[in-house]
Amino acid sequence: MKVYIFMMSLLLTIHLSAQENILWYKQPASKWVEALPVGNGRMGAMVFGDPNHERIQLNEETIWAGTRVHDINPEAKSHLREIQQLLLDGNNAKAYLLTKKYMVGTPPEIRSYQTLGDIYIDWADSSAVVDYTRQLELRPSLHTTSFSKKGIGYKEEVFLSSKDNILVVRITSSKKQGLTGTIRLTRPRDAVVSAKGKQLIMEGQIIDSEDPEIKGPAGAHLRFAAIADVQLKEGQCSAAGNALQVKGATELLIRFTAFSDYDAQTLNQDPAIMPMDSCVKILKSSAGISYSSLLSRHTKTVMPDFDRCTLSLGKNSDENKPKLPTDVRLANFVKGIMDEDLITLYFQYGRYLLMSSSREPARLPANLQGKWNEHMNAPWQSDYHTNINLQMNYWPADITNTGNTYEPLAAFMNAMLQPGRLCAKEMYGAGGWVMHHLTDIYGRTSINADPKWGTSPLAGAWMALNLYDHYDFTRDSAYLHRYAWPLIKGSADFIMDFLIPDAEGNLVTAPSMSPENGFFLNRDSTNRHVITYGPTIDVEIIKELFSAIRSIGSTMDISAEYLKRMNAVEAKLPPLRINRYGGIQEWIKDYDEEEPGHRHMSQLFGLYPGTTLIKDSALLLASRKTLEHRLANGGGHTGWSRSWMINFYARLKDGDQAGYHLEQLLKKSTLSNLFDNHPPFQIDGNFGSIAGIGEMLVQSHQGYIELLPALPNSWNTGSVTGLMARGNFIVSIQWADGKLRKATIRSVMGLPLKVKHNKTIRSFDLKKGSEISIDGELNLVTK
Repeated sequence: MKVYIFMMSLLLTIHLSAQENILWYKQPASKWVEALPVGNGRMGAMVFGDPNHERIQLNEETIWAGTRVHDINPEAKSHLREIQQLLLDGNNAKAYLLTKKYMVGTPPEIRSYQTLGDIYIDWADSSAVVDYTRQLELRPSLHTTSFSKKGIGYKEEVFLSSKDNILVVRITSSKKQGLTGTIRLTRPRDAVVSAKGKQLIMEGQIIDSEDPEIKGPAGAHLRFAAIADVQLKEGQCSAAGNALQVKGATELLIRFTAFSDYDAQTLNQDPAIMPMDSCVKILKSSAGISYSSLLSRHTKTVMPDFDRCTLSLGKNSDENKPKLPTDVRLANFVKGIMDEDLITLYFQYGRYLLMSSSREPARLPANLQGKWNEHMNAPWQSDYHTNINLQMNYWPADITNTGNTYEPLAAFMNAMLQPGRLCAKEMYGAGGWVMHHLTDIYGRTSINADPKWGTSPLAGAWMALNLYDHYDFTRDSAYLHRYAWPLIKGSADFIMDFLIPDAEGNLVTAPSMSPENGFFLNRDSTNRHVITYGPTIDVEIIKELFSAIRSIGSTMDISAEYLKRMNAVEAKLPPLRINRYGGIQEWIKDYDEEEPGHRHMSQLFGLYPGTTLIKDSALLLASRKTLEHRLANGGGHTGWSRSWMINFYARLKDGDQAGYHLEQLLKKSTLSNLFDNHPPFQIDGNFGSIAGIGEMLVQSHQGYIELLPALPNSWNTGSVTGLMARGNFIVSIQWADGKLRKATIRSVMGLPLKVKHNKTIRSFDLKKGSEISIDGELNLVTK
């Protein structure tokens, strides 16, 4: 009897755990932002689950308009000193006009990441549907739609395999030979689809027309191809025009892949790459493998990374009560009904999205929409914004222990060094490398669109710090040498050449901005400005960068002369000041800001993801007042901005405020499929918020691991396993009644360990691969 009770308890636990990792709905998606995403890093798909006219929208990460261009304005360097002097003299208006004329890139804008197209499945039987359910299981990364028509059961399963590099769709009928319908593969333009045998074949080339705003080169650019291969059990499959007609099948299996001639190492097309040949080769490697084996190979690849980290915030309802659909739960949450399980689902969904949009076989990092985009011309081109958004995409990569999701970003940034060096030399006459506020897959580095958006000359340095932080977590010296160090050192080289003295003898950046807020030079002025010199975010980035270099100085054998020069430069940076509101001053002077509730809080870079503001108690207090000022004036109104708030309050050790902003993110900036809503959909909010959850539970930026530094009172009981701390420590925690009960810390590298909880700090010696367990007083616990 005891064995029976134990087994039933275990099964119930497994069932509940599975429920926490499932998004499910009682109706198909009626629009794209209700569909559910699958991805393998390189490709993405949005599944609608329509029982009559199924739509699976497709993406392949390299399907971008545009081409590789030399985008440096040839007039930039010769007008730089004039623009800098105008800014120092207070003539910001003229400085802006000259910056727009002489420093914006040529062409001035990039083109968009695009949808690859859609698979449509139109069923002959459009009878009434009953017992409908669609769900996305995060742990095996599997989408399932099930329903009945006229007493016949149908089931559709969809996953994107990173192991076999294909999209897999299996549809079954409970009645023999119950599947009859038409399969189509479509794209809005620039492609031709043909049906041959049991395959749909797409061949295309992106054609860019002349654009009066972009002024980019028109013509035929990226070449791509795709194949949908159909296999049946029973029945027939035949070509019908450019579609496939299926009749009397019991089971249908689609294997799909796509490829282009893009080379991620050169940030350009490679004429030697034959997209169709690549598709044929990929499909050939999985030919003859059964569906069950394809699924098994897929799950064995993705589940170990997903299982690295778990989160439980306790049960807030009767465990025997049926679980509600995800959209209903979110609607109830908006109404004020607390649902801790929805928070844990959201946390794991964010990890799932990162692993689905940035893992091998990906060649590119996650963009503004991860890898999921239905548009030919996406919002903000679905590009790589580097004045916070691309960085935010990877904030959770380490702390939430998502496996090797960081490699695509590191490789991409390493490829950006070459165009970045040209930009530093030709725009600024400087060494090192530089990029501004956004880029595309072709390596754009100059100021884009307009100086009021794009004048962020230290965006590259921020990206370098992002890569440094990954090293700080992993302590992977091979990664440091190959990827992070060239970007870090190159950023410092650029900065030391770029800085100029102002009237007070400070060394300042110019031209620059505080993304993306405007200001007024005089209190009675109505003339808005954005371009300036020496904004606070630049000072904080430089301090963080130089600190990172000092921390790895011995590892990289940096010369004493170089460090001396760097320290001398840092000593001449403008001081970090407190403004008349008691907050962190955003610009070189205490200007009136145009938008007191602006979505960017750039002056708080040194609070998160940096640490400069944490080291000074007065600046730390001013950081809180900055947040209060922003919020009092309507701040946090976009998804990613609210996510940043979560991290800020976690760093301030204010768990209740961090938890409040997480709840506000779910209530105000989350779509029914749990995508972040900027609006429109923008994935950085999903990623930034789960990094914030990690920061609420574990912090490690001050030389020790702090346990439960920002635990909300509402998270009274819970546990987390597998969070990662700097130094490559793996941390698991249990708490009850708001108090730490037990923590287990494993050292991957065998480095010295300090642990803090409340006001107690203790040191431990761990060998490589060993672990300790400690109680709420940080005393060792024997197993």
